[in-house]
Amino acid sequence: MINLEVFRLELNYLQQVIKDIIGDKASRELGEAIELLVLCFLNPKNYDTYCLSNLQTIEQYLNQIHNEIEPGKYKLLMNNMPTIRNFLEKVKFEISIS
Repeated sequence: MINLEVFRLELNYLQQVIKDIIGDKASRELGEAIELLVLCFLNPKNYDTYCLSNLQTIEQYLNQIHNEIEPGKYKLLMNNMPTIRNFLEKVKFEISIS
């Protein structure tokens, strides 16, 4: 089960990192993509290509961050958002079986 308070804190942290490295627009887009994935997750009948597109947007920003910061800082980022990583993996799995 995902703890929503922890999820929110991790999302705020991730958005701040994205904002600092890529910019404010990317941070907002990432937040919106995660919000839409949460809605898809809550009602799995809504999984469609739009949800997959949001998942790809999130992964694109994470890959961009990975390419722009030191490996140690990226690892720290990923270690500080286990709930979000777990959520993304669950969504990927559910999309693949739907």
